[in-house]
Amino acid sequence: MQRPHMWIKLPNQDEIDCETITKGLKFLQDDSDLSITNTYLDSAGIEGSVLERQTYSKTAVNANFWLHFGSWYDYKLAKHDIARVFGQKGLMRIRTDAEPNIVKYVYATSYTIKPIGDFYHDALFTITFDNPSGLKYSLYRSDELVNHQNDGKQFGMNLPNQPLNYHWSSNSIECYNPSDIAVDPYFGKRDIRTTIRFSGSSIKLENKTTGSAWTYSQSASANDTIVIDGINTYRNGELDNSHTDYGYLNLAPGNNLIQATGASSVDVTISFPFIYLE
Repeated sequence: MQRPHMWIKLPNQDEIDCETITKGLKFLQDDSDLSITNTYLDSAGIEGSVLERQTYSKTAVNANFWLHFGSWYDYKLAKHDIARVFGQKGLMRIRTDAEPNIVKYVYATSYTIKPIGDFYHDALFTITFDNPSGLKYSLYRSDELVNHQNDGKQFGMNLPNQPLNYHWSSNSIECYNPSDIAVDPYFGKRDIRTTIRFSGSSIKLENKTTGSAWTYSQSASANDTIVIDGINTYRNGELDNSHTDYGYLNLAPGNNLIQATGASSVDVTISFPFIYLE
């Protein structure tokens, strides 16, 4: 039977297996539950409430560990090693062997480690992580999958049984979004980046599936790089919203048909992490 594993990546550090933090530390399991917050509008004198909005809320990820130690001095040293990792500030990335290609971005919170009883050499403890987005994400972004044909994919990621492409050199683009939800940079503040190189006096990208569209009214050549990062547009690294119609692109779950018009040649890459509810 395969033992469970958790990997953690601290800010600006390499990913490590949690069991390498200190001798005798074993990861047991982790779990979390989806949280949805409903906001209602109430009017005096009128019965009932009207739904105003729904949002995905912060969730708690409970990770359970077992620590086996020899002497009391070993126990104190092990606690120090654990604190050096799980006591760090900043956004951490965690994943487990149950979902090796799906990650959660979390913050550590307070925790308590103590032996299961006097004169025992074992401690069972739980570290609760705050997941501020309440969501899970693919380990790799969409455009990175081409370099990870033998990994980066698993059951439960809504991936079709066919190669996926996120780089196009044609006016007609078919972009598949395996996420459980829409990738919307405006209403959902989702991470999506579209890189465009085109030749012509202007260009318009329109998602025929969702109705979202973006227009750039300045001429460009193939040497120029236009990036739609969320709801902002950059030209060769400089903010350039003024030459747009302040539009943006979003993606519905499943196939999205995107049309590029106005340019004589186009090269488009759409990069985003896949998003999962549970």
